[in-house]
Amino acid sequence: MTLFLTYELRVAVLIATFYIFWRLLTAKETWHRLNRIVLLSTAVASFVLPLCVITIHKTVEVDPIPMEAIDETMLPETTAIQPEATISPATVTPEQEQHFDWQLLLAVIYIIGVAVVLSKMLLSIWRLHKMALESEIHPLSDGRQIAINEEAKTPFSWWKTVFLNHKDYEEGTTALLTHELGHIRLHHSVDVLLVELLTALQWFNPTMWMLRADLRTIHEYEADQQVLSHGFNDIQYLHLLIRKAASQSGYSLANGFINSTLKKRINMITKPKSSRRQWLRFAYLLPIIAISLYASCETKVDYKTKEESAIILTQKDGREGLSVKVPVGAFYTWLVNGHLAERGVVKEDKWWNVRSFCPLTEYLVTLDGKEIDKDNVPHVPLCNIKEMKLIQGERPRRIELYTHHITEFNRDSEYDYPVEFKEKVKAWMFFKVEEAATGKLLNGAEITVVETGQKAKTNNEGWCELKVPMGTTVKASYPGLESESYEITHINGNEVQGRTFWMSKPGEHIYMTVDKKAEFSGDQEEWLAKNIQLSKATDDKGLSGRVGICLVVNEDGSVSGVRLKQGVNKTLNEEALRLFRSMPRWKPAIKDGKPVKSLVLTGVSFKNVRES
Repeated sequence: MTLFLTYELRVAVLIATFYIFWRLLTAKETWHRLNRIVLLSTAVASFVLPLCVITIHKTVEVDPIPMEAIDETMLPETTAIQPEATISPATVTPEQEQHFDWQLLLAVIYIIGVAVVLSKMLLSIWRLHKMALESEIHPLSDGRQIAINEEAKTPFSWWKTVFLNHKDYEEGTTALLTHELGHIRLHHSVDVLLVELLTALQWFNPTMWMLRADLRTIHEYEADQQVLSHGFNDIQYLHLLIRKAASQSGYSLANGFINSTLKKRINMITKPKSSRRQWLRFAYLLPIIAISLYASCETKVDYKTKEESAIILTQKDGREGLSVKVPVGAFYTWLVNGHLAERGVVKEDKWWNVRSFCPLTEYLVTLDGKEIDKDNVPHVPLCNIKEMKLIQGERPRRIELYTHHITEFNRDSEYDYPVEFKEKVKAWMFFKVEEAATGKLLNGAEITVVETGQKAKTNNEGWCELKVPMGTTVKASYPGLESESYEITHINGNEVQGRTFWMSKPGEHIYMTVDKKAEFSGDQEEWLAKNIQLSKATDDKGLSGRVGICLVVNEDGSVSGVRLKQGVNKTLNEEALRLFRSMPRWKPAIKDGKPVKSLVLTGVSFKNVRES
C-alpha cells in the first residue's frame, strides 16, 4: 500500500512540475499542435517515469571465508517455537492495541475518488450515445455524420459525429460545421478520453484538472485554425464566436464550439505567430526527465568473492616464501641453463596448476618484469596469468609471471588445407631443431608439412609451431645438415605437443632409432658415484637432484657432444658435465649389424653433496 501511495504522489509531483513549466514558458505560444503533444506526452510520462528505475551495480570484492572459520556465532539466530497462548481481552495492554491504519483510509478515499470520476465519464459517454440514437442522422461521404437534435444548444462533436440543433443545421453556418469537423479530423476525442482516464487516476491533483482544461482550450485553438485555413474571414469568424457565446454545451466529453475560453481564443486568433527560435523553450523537458530518472536511481551492491591470487606470501618448515600457481590453459616455458627444456600449456594438476612453494632465499618471482618481495605481494587473480617462465640452472631460480602473452607464435589458423586433410584431426605442434653433434639450437631451420605445404622457420630458441593434420609427414631442413622427417601417426589429447629434430652433417648421421642402443661398459651408476668430486655434506642441507644429460656415442664408443638436458644448479650441472665428458668408451649402438653414432639421453643423481 505504501508503495502505491508513494507512486501516486510522485506522479502528482511530476505532473505539477511539467505543467507549471509549460504554463510559464510555452502556453501562450501559437504552436498549438506542439503544445498539445507536449501536454499529452508529459501527462503520460508522469505515470511512466516513476516506474523507470535505473539500477547502478557496484561490485565489492570480499575475502572468501574458510569453512573452518565458520562457527556458531556466524549462523543466523533461531527462535524457539512457543506453544500458542490464549490471551483474554483483560490482559491486552495499551501497547498491544492496534493503531488506526491511515494508509488504508487514504486508499479507500482514493478508490472512491477514482470511481466517482470514472462514473461521471461513463455517464457522459452513455448520454452522448443515447443522444445519437435519438437524433436525425445525416451521413457524410468521408464516414463522418451530422446528428440533428434539439438538445444540442450549441454545436459540438464527439468521435465521428457532429451534433447540431435544427436551427443551426437549417442556417447552414459553414464555419460552425468546419470547426466541429476540425475537432474530428484532429482526433480530439481520443485526447479527451485519455486525459479523462488520467484525471480519474489523479483526481486529487489540481494541476491535473488544470492540464485537462488547457488541453480542451488547445483543441479549440486547433479547430479555429482549421476554420481560418479554409478561407473564412477572421473578423467575420470572431463575430460569429461572440454571437454564439450565450449558450453552452452540457456534455463534459464533447468538443464544444463555444465555452469559457472565448477570450483566450479571440486573443490567440489575433496574435502573431511565434518564431521558431522560441522552440528552444521546450528544452525544459530534458532536465525534468533527467532529474526524475536520477531520483529513481538505486545502487545495488554485488558482493563478489575475491578470486584466488596467483601469488601468496606463506611459510613452510619455518621458511618464508611465495606460493605460486598459474591457471589451466596458461602457456609455460621451461629453460635450463639457457636451453629450452619444455614448452606447452598448463594442464590439470601438472606444471604449476597446483601451488608450488618458492623459498625467498632460492627463488626470484617477477610479475610482468617487476620483482615481487615479501613486502610487496599484489593480489593477482589467477585467471589473469597468461604465461609463465621457469628458469633453472642459475641462482636464484626465476619464475616469471605475465598477464599477457610474451611468446611469439607463427600460428596460421586460416591455412587452406588440401581437401583430403580439411576434416582430419589436427593439433598445434611445437618443433624444436638441434644439431645432434653439439646440441646447438638451430635458428632459421625450415619446418615443412610435406602433404599440405605448410612452412615455418624456427626462432632464436630453435622452436616453431604449426597446426598439423593426422597422417602427414613433417620435414626439417637446415643448410649444411641432412634433412630429418617425422610422421604424425598419433595425436594425443594435449593442446600442445612437441617433437625435437636432431640434425647431422652429411656422412655423419647420428641415429636416435637403432637396433641395439649404446651402453656404458660396466655399471654406470657405480662409476659415476665413484668419480664424483663433490664431498658429502655433514648435515641434511646438502644439494640433491638429478641432472639430465644428452651425449653422442661415436662408432668407436668414444663420448662427444655432452650437453645439459635438464639442470639443477650451477654446481651440480658443471659436475655432471665434467663426469660424462671424462667417461671411458661405451659400447656403440648397432644398426644393420654395424656400429653407428647414436644420441643418448641419460643423467646422474646427486644426494646430499656439498656445494663447491
